[in-house]
Amino acid sequence: MIIVALGGLGFLLYLYSSKNTSVSQNNNPVTIYSPSGGWVSEDSREYKNLLLHFSLIYPKDLIVKEYDDGTSASTITFEDATGEKSFQIFVVPYQGNQITEEQFKKDVPSGVMKEPVDIMIDDIRATMFFSTNTVLGETREVWFIRGGFLYEITTYAGLDSWLAQILSTWRFN
Repeated sequence: MIIVALGGLGFLLYLYSSKNTSVSQNNNPVTIYSPSGGWVSEDSREYKNLLLHFSLIYPKDLIVKEYDDGTSASTITFEDATGEKSFQIFVVPYQGNQITEEQFKKDVPSGVMKEPVDIMIDDIRATMFFSTNTVLGETREVWFIRGGFLYEITTYAGLDSWLAQILSTWRFN
């Protein structure tokens, strides 16, 4: 999985060898009404995270995997069989109302944040920006804080509008 190689998530290598790691796949197709308006087709599925109290609609050709390091951080990956379309959600406990420069540089070693824009993810203010990763190249990222957690969502820069459609269905329960 290329997307898992994202800088700041090197701990995933540890996850593969850890007996405390849980990996699950969500492959249950559903057709539901999208909060953003209109019916979600049978080509979509709903992902629900009961621990973090959120859900989103994603294309059914994506395979979902959840990684939990057994302590605090979690990563959820959504990837098609070819690896061409994918995104990940990295969630870590976080104190504070703003993302510090120290946290940003820890999670984005390149330190690149281009064209930051404030957006809303289900009434939560988020920052969307382009960045650079030595493995992935240009990336599109969306970061926000909610309920004591920092959410970092990452995909390839060229999948910007695709990710935006998915994130428009994000709902906190």
